[in-house]
Amino acid sequence: MTRLVLAVCMAMVATLCLAAVSEAHKVNVFAYVEGNTVVTDSGYSRTRRVQDGVIEVRDGSTGELLLSGNTDETGRFQFEIPDVVRKNQADIRLLLKAGTGHQAEWTVKYEEFGTDKELSSDAPPTIEPVAVTSVEPSNIKDVEAVVRRELEPVKRMLADMHDSGPSMTDIIGGIGYIFGLFGIVAYMKSRK
Repeated sequence: MTRLVLAVCMAMVATLCLAAVSEAHKVNVFAYVEGNTVVTDSGYSRTRRVQDGVIEVRDGSTGELLLSGNTDETGRFQFEIPDVVRKNQADIRLLLKAGTGHQAEWTVKYEEFGTDKELSSDAPPTIEPVAVTSVEPSNIKDVEAVVRRELEPVKRMLADMHDSGPSMTDIIGGIGYIFGLFGIVAYMKSRK
């Protein structure tokens, strides 16, 4: 009986250790729209970036491969938004391949880049000062739509930061469970 309990405890400890190792090699990709360009940022963690990883750019509705390229030494890759996705009003699906078994996906929604074809990422837009005496309700809706579209990548980034991994409380709790299991085994052995 005690050998069975000991074997179960060892199997649980081995499973927990292997799960931590597999999570350590998770790869992430993040993308945002900057003018007429999509910029991607890829990494294994906040400090270790994906170098020379392949990014496949696909049409979100058909899955057709539009273009592909490699990340640089900082884990970045950027490309101009293909005309075909603007024409079809489709999302852009990005697939990062960072080596054997390391893949991640990101979808750039059409709403993020939808109507900004005339903007160029090379030249900043010129803004002329205008005296505003009142704001019409139709202009407010346009401004709200632009702000909502521009804040979408920030919202997604905040959502990704929420899933940052185990906290110190989780780690200490896990260690406590392990000591508890060994305590139960030691108690059962002492009763023999």
